[in-house]
Amino acid sequence: MTQDPRYRLPRTVTPSAYGLGFRIVPGSSTFAGTARIAITVHEPVREIVLNAVDLTVHPDATFVPAGGGDAIRASQVAPDPDAETQRARIAFDADLPVGEHVLELSFDGLINDRMQGFYVSRYPTPSGEDAHVVATQYAATDARRAFPCWDEPDLKATYEVSLTVREGDLALTNTPEVGREPADPGFVRVSFAPSMSMSTYLLAILVGPMALSAPTLTRGGIPVRTVARPDRLGMTDYPGEVGAFTLDWYAEYYDRPYPERKSDQVALPDFAQGAMENTGLVVYRETLLLLDPETATIDERRRVAEVIAHENAHMWFGDLVTMRWWNGIWLNEAFATFMSYLCLDAMEPTWKVFDTVLTARVRAFEVDSLATTRPIEFPVGSPAEANGMFDILTYTKGGAVLRMIEQWLGRETFRDGIRGYLATHAYGNTETHDLWDALAAASGEPVRHVAEPWVFQPGYPAVSVALAGDRVRLTQRRFSPSLPDATSTWPIPLTIRQFSPAGETIERVVVEADGLELPLAHPDAMIVVNAGSTAYVRTLYDDELRARLLARAQTDLSPAERLSLVDDAWAVVVAGGATIDSYLDLAAGFSEETSPAVWQTLLAGLDWVDRFVEGEARERFREGIRTLLRPALLRLGWDVREVDTPADLELRGDLIRAMGILGDDRETQAMAREDEAQVRAGHPVDPVVASAAVDVVAFIGDARDYDTYVDRMREATTPQDQDRYRFALPTFRDPDLLRRTFELVESGEIRAQDGPFILQVAEMNRDLGGDAWTYIRDHWDTLTSLFAVPNIIAIAQGARFLSDPDTAADVQAFFAEHDIPQNHLTLLQVLERQRLYAALRTRVEGDLARRFGERRQTL
Repeated sequence: MTQDPRYRLPRTVTPSAYGLGFRIVPGSSTFAGTARIAITVHEPVREIVLNAVDLTVHPDATFVPAGGGDAIRASQVAPDPDAETQRARIAFDADLPVGEHVLELSFDGLINDRMQGFYVSRYPTPSGEDAHVVATQYAATDARRAFPCWDEPDLKATYEVSLTVREGDLALTNTPEVGREPADPGFVRVSFAPSMSMSTYLLAILVGPMALSAPTLTRGGIPVRTVARPDRLGMTDYPGEVGAFTLDWYAEYYDRPYPERKSDQVALPDFAQGAMENTGLVVYRETLLLLDPETATIDERRRVAEVIAHENAHMWFGDLVTMRWWNGIWLNEAFATFMSYLCLDAMEPTWKVFDTVLTARVRAFEVDSLATTRPIEFPVGSPAEANGMFDILTYTKGGAVLRMIEQWLGRETFRDGIRGYLATHAYGNTETHDLWDALAAASGEPVRHVAEPWVFQPGYPAVSVALAGDRVRLTQRRFSPSLPDATSTWPIPLTIRQFSPAGETIERVVVEADGLELPLAHPDAMIVVNAGSTAYVRTLYDDELRARLLARAQTDLSPAERLSLVDDAWAVVVAGGATIDSYLDLAAGFSEETSPAVWQTLLAGLDWVDRFVEGEARERFREGIRTLLRPALLRLGWDVREVDTPADLELRGDLIRAMGILGDDRETQAMAREDEAQVRAGHPVDPVVASAAVDVVAFIGDARDYDTYVDRMREATTPQDQDRYRFALPTFRDPDLLRRTFELVESGEIRAQDGPFILQVAEMNRDLGGDAWTYIRDHWDTLTSLFAVPNIIAIAQGARFLSDPDTAADVQAFFAEHDIPQNHLTLLQVLERQRLYAALRTRVEGDLARRFGERRQTL
């Protein structure tokens, strides 16, 4: 892709400060606005070009010269003839003078229900009516739906906002309120302090019947408040505590104070993304902010904390210092992803965050092994291409690459480089090389040489490790099942551990294109080439070295190293480089495993095996699953113990879920049904067990259970409990109940923010995924009209689980005619992943039928 100049504004006129006034009435479909914009005219022009879409910019546009000269009325205000550019042109009859001036505009716009620009969010009140809240989402390029502006990230400016709202409505923007006065009868005009200089996409506004928590103060005196619907204010303590901790931690890490004067965290009933880092007014989905710690699982608490940590990392990295253009969005998102891990590890070390996040890297590896992957950074032109950058490669691969570089340079050196980067570029915009140069200045290492191939070329390497006499030979090649002849290479920073009778040795190396040889510490040494699994690589050992690793996996490998061993083994099977028997044999040796992250990775591969077996072979496979899981579940027990660690608590839920669903264990199912009923009756059940029980009961459930789940979804008192029951609905295995779930989506009872993800889960339903696909295919136009544009890709992503040849062919043919332009590349990746798994199914079905046709009772 190359940048299209049609989507870039001319730099003849640029802004420095916006004075914005809005009249906003929740429940109305329109808003009114005024803008007084301080501009710089860089050369004589007769036309000002800026961004506007779905706005009526009134013809009274006025140019006010500096120094008190006569104002000049525009001769014409009109949209650009090319609608795709989303621009407006303001023409004048004479040249505008060079210098600092003011542009005055008035305009009207739409309050939509598509969760972009100004939009409406609703929640039910005790009287049964809906309360309406007007919120905003401007990233990546939707500020232009709210006010005429220079909607490009490097055209930073300050914002001074006033809001005319109904008396009693909460009104917020990025900065503190500084005054209010009566306006029209029943209305007030609320004024806010000027903001720091920032990009348009970071401005945010909230108006409506919402409530504010009491503030939690950071050590620096910043008030952290949580905004929620009034009946959910009781769930704001935890996000307040996490918000204050993260801001304090980042201020110390970055050696720079928080750049705004307040931090409001908004829990919105309707929000397309997970959260958005608007400076001083961060917006979240309710389920990713509000939380009752007494009823939330470990994973739910960690998710809330991780999202808060991610958004607050942006206050410095993204908001204070911003990428120059959307090709560099990874500078924002990858860094916030990585920093959230560091912050959470400091806040809650018992969570073992760096083990947990490797389960996300598993998914990034899968995408990044495709022929249709992309570099972390590539040229971006249109708004659709900008929106397509918000994917797993930007967030997870980018974060993993930063983790690798931090481990190579050392934590303190890396931190020093980041501090220098922020000090140099505060309130400005950067390119990727600015980050590498700051890290190089702090470390003295050739950071550009090592880092840039990871950012600017697609894919990643597999490091092959082989004995060569008394030495070990490391070689690399790109890991890609679809591109077996790929020749890309990378400078790979690795930490290598060897275990021998003489003890443990650690060595840090960089493996270049021509590979590397190392001495073996002892003839019987065990070597771990990617110690701690901190490098973004796969490691493929020869048979002898792999056997040594497996023999000592539970005693000498860390959970992260065991997870990589399992994931690499499955990836090689998918790529056709190993038999399915090799993976099942490996899995059978992990019954003593204690890490939930390792179990989750192992079970992901076994779940695919379950999709490839039928009839009696499937029943024997399930018995093998029960044989594998039973010792681990018995070791933990069903009930919580005083000695349980967070890992024990989380693993108990994973094992119950897998035993009841993948293993189809009747005893587990009966106990889950009892616990799920206990929860509904108000009796105490450990939240992790309760969550697993909901999933198991849905797997065996009937129409009466389904009715109970729908009622529970409607009546749940916490967002997490509501989500448990909502997302269990598409996992029932009765076709009639699946149709009822589709009706809930189409009717809007399942919110538009959740609908695409409910359909994705339906496609993942092992027994009814094909039925779900047929419904989606036949109702595509209706369904896509219901959802926010960035979320439509989620519907397609579920199709990758449909590996039946006929269904797979139907999916491929359908999307050949139905592109998703804003996520075109992600769609191609979904289709390639489906083809790989359809090919895997064809390749292994016979082997699995034979293996489990031998009346085996184990894997």
